[in-house]
Amino acid sequence: MKIKNTMLKSFVVVCTAGLMITGCNKTEEPDKNDNSVIEDKKDEENGENIENNENVNNGENTNGEENGKNTENLPDDKIDVEVTVPEKPITNPNYNKPSTKSQTPSKDSELSSYWIKLENCAKAGQNYYSEYYTKTRVITKDGYLYNYAASTLINVSYLANDGMLDSKYATSDVSLLLMYGRDVASYGGSNIHIVSSDKNEFTVFALMKHPTENKYIFTSANGSYGTITDTAHSSLMNHYSMNNGTVQRLTPSNNEYDRILSCIRMYESKYEQYFVRSITTDDKYAFVVLSGRANAATIREYILKYDNGIWEVVMDNLELESRLPVVVNKELPDFNVKLLPKYSLKDYKGSMLNDYTGVMDALTKAGLYAKDDTFYYFCGTTDYCYMITDSGKRFLCRKNGSTWDCYKVLDYYDALSRLQNMTNNPPTFILLDLE
Repeated sequence: MKIKNTMLKSFVVVCTAGLMITGCNKTEEPDKNDNSVIEDKKDEENGENIENNENVNNGENTNGEENGKNTENLPDDKIDVEVTVPEKPITNPNYNKPSTKSQTPSKDSELSSYWIKLENCAKAGQNYYSEYYTKTRVITKDGYLYNYAASTLINVSYLANDGMLDSKYATSDVSLLLMYGRDVASYGGSNIHIVSSDKNEFTVFALMKHPTENKYIFTSANGSYGTITDTAHSSLMNHYSMNNGTVQRLTPSNNEYDRILSCIRMYESKYEQYFVRSITTDDKYAFVVLSGRANAATIREYILKYDNGIWEVVMDNLELESRLPVVVNKELPDFNVKLLPKYSLKDYKGSMLNDYTGVMDALTKAGLYAKDDTFYYFCGTTDYCYMITDSGKRFLCRKNGSTWDCYKVLDYYDALSRLQNMTNNPPTFILLDLE
């Protein structure tokens, strides 16, 4: 053992001298392709194994030693480290092999004539949607293809009469749905194939009753198809239903009125006071039109959703949308469009009245306004204006050429009636809510 330790010490001196000459980092690993290093290590291991075997055979005491090797007097970097040789990889040909079994349902070949009918109707419906979506306001109403601007349901009879579908389908029992493919797949079950392009976009689906069974079959123009049970069909249609309860206009005395405003204050983190124009609700949603009192001309619109006794803002900045029904419908297909106002705030961008000097001069000339009175509220466009003084006087004014015609009104309802008689689509958002 003394001879071996002496040899090891000599080896350390030689290695140290080599490092000083070459400048190599102590932590730098040898080239893995250097066979001489591997052979030297193998020789050293073989020699140690022979010596270890001799020690065991001679019955020497191995306390404090590992496999008969004395490590007490060796420096830390000379203690052998056991190297584990990785096992050969598993070569089982069936290991993690993906299944090649098709999961796509097949169409019932006995219903080929029905599939053809559905495909033709779906293509006509999709063509109508693609053509008129940007031209007018086409939405889904209770799950069906609907022209909001014309207040018309777009069915196979409509398309046939319009020349977009063969007249032989005019009286067929095919329904045209406008839905997200993901919803159809979610409610439909396993006998459904939805192509990727239909999943996250509004898609026209042609649907009809199965000729012999209590279920439905459907297709899309893009290649989606499937069968859906009667129960699943009812659930799907209910998901798109806009019938969320009675539509009503809230008054300031209603408890939900203040709760909704408080929710908006928290959402905006402004905690300001509002000039409310209207709050319209059903049992699920609320549509709110208001402005801060600092500037009545800066009008904002919100949609809130009622869930488990709590109102939550789900859409905002709606005053910036020129096609409000379409935008809301794509985000909230079950939102009742009857909650939306007939006017579009986007149409009045740049037309809000900022200078009321001409209006006040006209009121003064008409003997309706005393200069010692101040205005509590005023809001108008370039053509119409509504004003309320601190003393409670209310005025509705209409632009007539270069001057203003002014009328004293009793209350909100009187102002609303006069405004509706002045134009077909009046900007009722200039009126302060039911005071």
